[in-house]
Amino acid sequence: MKTKVIALVDKYSEQLASKGIKIAISKKYVETEVEEKSGGYANAGQAIFNIFDRVNDRKKEIKKGYHFEKNKYHTIVLKVVPVDTKLANIKECREYAFVLKKTERAHLGQEPQRKTYKEAKLLSKIEKRILKILKNTNKKTSQQICKNTFWDACRYAHAPKYEYKTKFCGKERFTWNMIFMFLAVAILVAILAIGWGITKLV
Repeated sequence: MKTKVIALVDKYSEQLASKGIKIAISKKYVETEVEEKSGGYANAGQAIFNIFDRVNDRKKEIKKGYHFEKNKYHTIVLKVVPVDTKLANIKECREYAFVLKKTERAHLGQEPQRKTYKEAKLLSKIEKRILKILKNTNKKTSQQICKNTFWDACRYAHAPKYEYKTKFCGKERFTWNMIFMFLAVAILVAILAIGWGITKLV
């Protein structure tokens, strides 16, 4: 698959180079821990039932032979980097990961689901991304095309396939997770405040 991706990228290499950028290709493998089933804690009874559910889920892991298998992602990564050596000092360049195959489940106790993506579909997605990058060069500089932004940080922080990135946009992954958690709480509080304000006006 990597050979076919290289051939596809080579197809556009001259166009990319004319815009001052090139695409580096690599393969990444990521494992993430499978969490225990989450549940509500509306009352003490519900909390007790949640404990029993989690105990049963752990028993299933052994009984059904899942053995606490982690979520696994095999990806091919396109990294957009500048051709100009003066811009090569950019510490972090934008990356796009495409999943080749994965083993995934929502929580312990569930059967791991394995999926392999069709080559033709993956190559189509990769080509669309390359074409989008080329289109963006019409309104952005090569540095803007290559450099990570806040929105890239959001993408890296929330998609499991990017777990290999422990640091991006100048901050550790944990720090970004905290930032996005606080933002989510702030947005929720704002929505509740607006809702409360509307009810007072009615």
